[in-house]
Amino acid sequence: MEKPLSKFEEQLKTVKETQKEVKTTPHIAMEHFNVSRRGVHVSTAIHKLLEKYDVISEPEIGTCWVYSSVILRPKPKVKMGLSNSGSAKDYDPTPRLSMLEAANIVQKHSEGKGIGLISVTPNTKLTEATTLMLIHDFSQLPILSGREVKGMLSWKSIGRALALGIKCETVNDCKEEAVIMNYDEPLFKAVDTILEKEVVLVKTRDNSIGGIVTATDIGVQFIGLAEPFLIIEQIENHLRKLLDGKFTNEELKKHVNPGDIDREIKSLADLNFGEYINILENPTCFDKLKLQIDRSTTTKQLHEVRRIRNDVMHFDPDGVSPDDLELLRKTAEFFHKLSNLIK
Repeated sequence: MEKPLSKFEEQLKTVKETQKEVKTTPHIAMEHFNVSRRGVHVSTAIHKLLEKYDVISEPEIGTCWVYSSVILRPKPKVKMGLSNSGSAKDYDPTPRLSMLEAANIVQKHSEGKGIGLISVTPNTKLTEATTLMLIHDFSQLPILSGREVKGMLSWKSIGRALALGIKCETVNDCKEEAVIMNYDEPLFKAVDTILEKEVVLVKTRDNSIGGIVTATDIGVQFIGLAEPFLIIEQIENHLRKLLDGKFTNEELKKHVNPGDIDREIKSLADLNFGEYINILENPTCFDKLKLQIDRSTTTKQLHEVRRIRNDVMHFDPDGVSPDDLELLRKTAEFFHKLSNLIK
């Protein structure tokens, strides 16, 4: 009996057969592969499936926020002699504003999560607006008239207006200019603007405002990206400390990965993380370290670190899971204690 198609594959099949657009989310694609996060391997697998059905996604399904709205559409026909786009090797992995949860609060609300985008109109009384800001602990509120952006209200703009002796009765009396950025703006390009202006509104493809991104959101995002990277670097430094001075360059070269044996090895620093594990997995090498710990348990833990490291280095759009982050922290603490014992 033929296995039924997943919801995601049904959507891809519909696009191919009808040549019409279908709306989906990265989460539905992830359900097809029975995973909770997108790393480099999952993103590649998703794009191979898109290629199989001659479908492209907008925005980029491999890097946008996990519950954001994604349009699946037929891959454009191209003239003879021109390369087609949308294949697994051609997709754009650039991190964009669309990957931030804060840029998707309208979509998040439509999925039954969160309070949505709270805004005020130009005629909203200032006391009402400031009450909303206090209740929700907001520093800014967008001022909208329907879908049209009329400005931004902030504690700074209120203070500036009052300092200039302006009588502020409505938000229109003490507003400031709103900065609007497109949903698909490259994230690292947008950072400078967000840090300078402190807040930007994010415009979706239908020209509506889909979210509001603040400098705090950027800080949270980069802490989430930086912490696992820094912990992995700490683990690597501990490994180098444990192995340093224990082996000749010729001995080190024996543990270089088979496909890279011509690489010149002048010191331990010329080896990669996987090759450090290769050394520890060798019983003779491990015995040289004179460590009172179990070799198998230690290398098993390091293989888990290596798995996480691959996603971190290839920019997993969903970040590191809490369980994986805890594993990294525990491993770093383990090697820190070990290093103190062998000083």
